[in-house]
Amino acid sequence: MPRLSMPGDMPEEVLAAIDVIGNNVRTEILRRLAQDALTARDLADQIGVHVGSVHRHLVVLEQHDLVTTDVDPGKRRGQTVVWRTDTAKVDEWAQVWAGYASGRD
Repeated sequence: MPRLSMPGDMPEEVLAAIDVIGNNVRTEILRRLAQDALTARDLADQIGVHVGSVHRHLVVLEQHDLVTTDVDPGKRRGQTVVWRTDTAKVDEWAQVWAGYASGRD
């Protein structure tokens, strides 16, 4: 019988993919922003989540280059920021996860 890989044996990039995009709110944020560039408030209204929570998710996604904005991080205070999904980056992350989950890696 083959030895099962435990989560501690998973490659770091697979664990990161699960942690970052395995969240249902973040997945919905990525989907919505792939369809249309939106502000955090518009996104919050569309998905029914508090804007503060949406913003926290956006920051995590941005830290992993999965979303982009029209305003640099250091210049956002008081600015309306429009967010969008970097679909190429999401595809990369999805391939890492799928390769591992399917045993093709």
